Amino acid sequence: MIYIEVFAVAVALFVILRLVSSYFQILTGKRKIRKMFRKVFPVVQMFLWVAYAFWAFDQLFIGMVAYPILTGSLIILIVVVFGWYFLRDFFSGIILKAENAFEAGQQIQTAEVSGTIKKLGYRSMEIANSEGELVKIPYSLLASQKIVKPADTSNWTEQIIRLKISSAYPSEAIQNMLKIRILEMPWIVSDDSIKLKITHDGPDNYLAEIHLYLLKPDMAMKTEENLQVFVNEVFA
Repeated sequence: MIYIEVFAVAVALFVILRLVSSYFQILTGKRKIRKMFRKVFPVVQMFLWVAYAFWAFDQLFIGMVAYPILTGSLIILIVVVFGWYFLRDFFSGIILKAENAFEAGQQIQTAEVSGTIKKLGYRSMEIANSEGELVKIPYSLLASQKIVKPADTSNWTEQIIRLKISSAYPSEAIQNMLKIRILEMPWIVSDDSIKLKITHDGPDNYLAEIHLYLLKPDMAMKTEENLQVFVNEVFA
């Protein structure tokens, strides 16, 4: 009989909470009240189910010799579960912020959303996507994902280098070898921004015009010197 009573109370509590959740927002016309309800009601549900768990536990196991031990175990289990739920995002946030140095206004790309960081909370991050939508993502969800921070191009320096090369070599081979050498320099931005154009400069020479970006502006002279040495050694 006690099992039926415990089950019936669980069903009744579930139905009542569902009805309240479904019809309260419909019957309430004021937006401010609906917003407050959506914030408060989940907390109320949580406490009601915790209270039900203790009541059901008491009904089922009271009178047993091990009742105090079982009650203590239940309390510890609930504390651990709620502690993990609330603290996992907090600790994940500390680790992520320490590793990535996130800040508001920074661009970010994740598996969930791409956009601009608007707010860094204690348990979640708010990101505005390209449609202007504000997406809140828990730190624990980001902890297991690949996070891409687009490069900061504000310090990049554009450089144009012109080199004379003997036309005794095929232009495609020259272009490929120059690009390989350019990509070997770690201070050069290695993406599609590298442009290399080869034209005839008289009957015996090519003119190689190279457009590239440097991560450090003070490496411009070294870049040109390295490429000139490379040309002299390989295409002499």
